[in-house]
Amino acid sequence: MTAPDRDPRAPFTSADSDTAIGQQAAAWWVRLRSDDFTQADANALRAWCARSPEHARAWRELQQLWQALDPALTRAAAAPQRANVLAFPLRPGRRAFLGGALAAGLAVLALRPPLGAWPSLQELSADFRTGTGEQRQVALSQQMSVQMNTQTRINVRAPESIELLGGEAEILASGARQPVSVLAGAGRLLAQSARFNVRHTDDAVCVTCLAGAVEVVWQQRRQTLDAGQQLVYDERGVQAATAAQAGEASAWRTGALSFVGKPLAEVVDEINRYRPGRVLLRNAELGRRLVRMRFSISQMDGALAMIRDLTGAQMTSLPGGIVLLS
Repeated sequence: MTAPDRDPRAPFTSADSDTAIGQQAAAWWVRLRSDDFTQADANALRAWCARSPEHARAWRELQQLWQALDPALTRAAAAPQRANVLAFPLRPGRRAFLGGALAAGLAVLALRPPLGAWPSLQELSADFRTGTGEQRQVALSQQMSVQMNTQTRINVRAPESIELLGGEAEILASGARQPVSVLAGAGRLLAQSARFNVRHTDDAVCVTCLAGAVEVVWQQRRQTLDAGQQLVYDERGVQAATAAQAGEASAWRTGALSFVGKPLAEVVDEINRYRPGRVLLRNAELGRRLVRMRFSISQMDGALAMIRDLTGAQMTSLPGGIVLLS
């Protein structure tokens, strides 16, 4: 029986093997993503994880499988934000299960990991990448340096040219004779002396000029952004430049996130970029509610409590850092 065919709520027996427990963990992933996941299911998942250390370990390992397999994380095992990734070694029995029970769906899981539980193959192949909650500075040359925000991946095309595959970065171009180049989505950004923020999430790219000037090239169209200006583009076109909300684009550099009149769904999406686990918003009407919030990146659980108190939402915490808001 494959993992998705197994009812995770089925009775547990002490004779369950590592393979059976691993199958149950995989089935819980499937159940958690269903539209009819209930409070009773949430209670049952907590109880399942508490049945034994093996059950709790299987749940953690399922979330951390790809991180544990990534050689780059092995080289950086001493880093605080990654230490926990390697804290749960796979035992031979469960390793065999993970190699076999997930084989049929491996390609899909690798490209689109459930609930963002591990890096996709595209992330793993990037020249530089940051994990959840991690920030990193990369000096590519004397003329170009990149400050990478959480869940960001870039490829280096030349000493002064990168491709932002996804995430967010602040670029500093320091008087280069030739413009530094940032390829992001359907456009390219060029700057000789400037500081600018680039955010590439989903299919859209948002460019904010913080100092100097940035040229945005989209197909045959060119537009220059001066300090304080911002625009958004995707494959379909380029929006008109607007005045950027003061300090919003670069707030992450100060260790804080700020939202003014933003839908709660956008706030939750942003929290998920910085917080291990996953926050699931299960109420569409609640997600459309406009909120005004500012909170520290290091206090994401406090931000969730703030959302609960401001909106009256019901908050259900599940093992593995998963939180349901309804």
